[in-house]
Amino acid sequence: MTGAPSGPAPAEELVCVWIEVPDLDGTAERFQRLLGLQPRGTGVLNEEFETFWDVRPAVPGRRWALLGPPGFSYGMVCLVTGSPRPVLPTLPRGWDSVELVVEDVDAAAARLAEWPGAVPVVHPFTADLSSMGSNVHRSTVWRMPWGTHLILTTGITQPEGRRFPWAESGTGPVFEVHLRTDRYAEARRLYARTLAMPPLMSERLTSGPIHDAWGIETGTPVEMSLLKSGREGTGRGAIELQGHPGAGIDPPGGGGRLPGGTAMVTYACADLDAAHAAVLADGHRAGPARVTGAGPLGDRRAFMIFGVEGERVHIVAHGTEGNMS
Repeated sequence: MTGAPSGPAPAEELVCVWIEVPDLDGTAERFQRLLGLQPRGTGVLNEEFETFWDVRPAVPGRRWALLGPPGFSYGMVCLVTGSPRPVLPTLPRGWDSVELVVEDVDAAAARLAEWPGAVPVVHPFTADLSSMGSNVHRSTVWRMPWGTHLILTTGITQPEGRRFPWAESGTGPVFEVHLRTDRYAEARRLYARTLAMPPLMSERLTSGPIHDAWGIETGTPVEMSLLKSGREGTGRGAIELQGHPGAGIDPPGGGGRLPGGTAMVTYACADLDAAHAAVLADGHRAGPARVTGAGPLGDRRAFMIFGVEGERVHIVAHGTEGNMS
């Protein structure tokens, strides 16, 4: 096995989070009207992209809509037509929660209440994570009609030594995406070592804000690492990796289908070949690097990583490769 790759970090910034929704037009309209995201592009994924995504069976003519926060070229949301995620008594396994930074979490929550089928899981609350190296912030958690948990957060204080993500107008970029697994050590090796995502926080918890927010019984061990992208300070999009006992999260999926709801994340990379080689050398499953020709960023070289839960991580060349400006 190799150590962490040298040079530019393979996960340099979170370009977008992909979410499967059954009603693409209605969902896109509400993201724009209620949360202020802006349209950045629409189209249809071709069969080649479905093969690249390793979806079986392929969904012919799958439509997509890319939405971005005002003032930011990263941290976007890409909606694709598909199935909702089934809601089970356990927490979703694999990709789930999408956390957006907003200017005023209470005002944003009031607007979100207008979304048909959106269910508040946790009403706006203030959390002080200063002792864990973070800050004081105010958040709310909602389960959306397609099964994804949507988190809205406003920073109240600044963490020591870095700036907490902000919104320039209403809603800012996706700050983080949650990944849940009962194979925490193996997943952490992919993200923290192979993809060189350093931890902003790393804790083993048996109580506290995570247990309170997600209704986890006190005493249940939860491992958590907040792994940031390669940019300075807080980075441009993090992964909150959570390790849970298997009984606390959904049963494993399979069959090549997407899980419904949150489906994939796309990270930009300055040296795609080095990143691809590092992923394979560390023993992770990845597809070949190529141009798909369809979908957001389809004109750039990219490859797909398949993580411990089968979660898809799309690594794409950042504009002109080697130029991260």
